[in-house]
Amino acid sequence: MMTNQKLKILPYQCEICQAPAHYSYFGVISCFSCKMFFKRNANRKKRILVCDSNGQCEININNRSACSACRLMKCFKCGMTTDKFRPPRQKSNISTMVPMKYRSDRLPTLNLLQSDTSLLTTNQWTLLSNLYHTYEETQILSIGQYMHKTLQLNNVVYQTIIDKYLACIYETTGTYLQLNGDLRKISSNDRSIILRSAADNVACMTGVFSMHQCYLYSLNTFVKAIEAKYGKRTTDIHQWAMKFIDPDILLVKLGMSLFAFSENACVYSSKIWLDLIDPIIMFEIQNKYAEVTWKYLIYRYGFYEATRKFLNLTLWLRAICMLTCHAQNLTIHTNDVDSVVEQTELLLILDDVNEIIKS
Repeated sequence: MMTNQKLKILPYQCEICQAPAHYSYFGVISCFSCKMFFKRNANRKKRILVCDSNGQCEININNRSACSACRLMKCFKCGMTTDKFRPPRQKSNISTMVPMKYRSDRLPTLNLLQSDTSLLTTNQWTLLSNLYHTYEETQILSIGQYMHKTLQLNNVVYQTIIDKYLACIYETTGTYLQLNGDLRKISSNDRSIILRSAADNVACMTGVFSMHQCYLYSLNTFVKAIEAKYGKRTTDIHQWAMKFIDPDILLVKLGMSLFAFSENACVYSSKIWLDLIDPIIMFEIQNKYAEVTWKYLIYRYGFYEATRKFLNLTLWLRAICMLTCHAQNLTIHTNDVDSVVEQTELLLILDDVNEIIKS
């Protein structure tokens, strides 16, 4: 699950007009201008937009305001949906970033914001909803599914496809870390310390999770390719860790966030807490995710099944710890993690500077 390809996480282009864009609005990578245009016009049923050129207008950054009808039609064609509109007073803590290429249907999820009688607070339900959209698995699963079909039909190794898939593991990791609000809460010194372990943990979990979801280890050609690149020990740990992956996708994503801040559980750097300026904040973040995980399990499955699933989650953590410990000896992996850390830290520093300027 490692590659030495150079990551290209930013910038993106608006899929509507090709202007520079960094985030997803209403399900599509788009610029702020197209976002606001869609929000203003998508639900205006009484107003019928008419194109003077029979709907043949080309929409780009230079003429996007020339034809509202074609611009709105392109918004819908690219995948913007009104069901992603939110009430004005409800604000998400984390903006979502969706990769531009390789789209597939999202995995089924719960109606997380429905009324319930559980112990979960409104803030905790909001956290679950934000978390579900912050860790974006669509691109990597699309590439994995395509690769599964290709290798299954041809039974040969397509190194380019495999390299693209492996690179996407680190792109997904970097995107998640850049959008994680908890990393922004800790000091820059502590963040630089914890970011390395977070990238390690999330990258390893992303690899195991996506390989499991796409059944890649059922293909001998894929297994042999991974063994040739990283050794049989890597594939053995992968297959062992897959045994503990829960079919509940939201629980998997909770595990991602819980493990991302679990540096003190890693056998290869157990003294990390001695270097932190404010370890209490780290414990608070861990406790927050542990609490919401347990409450979600109780709400969804009941006490007995929740206990079983929580134990299984700890076994997955143990397997991931072994995988990250092993991966530390793989130069390709460490180079890619370094690249993720460098880009993420730079982006977060720039955001800190912007906040200081605004204040």
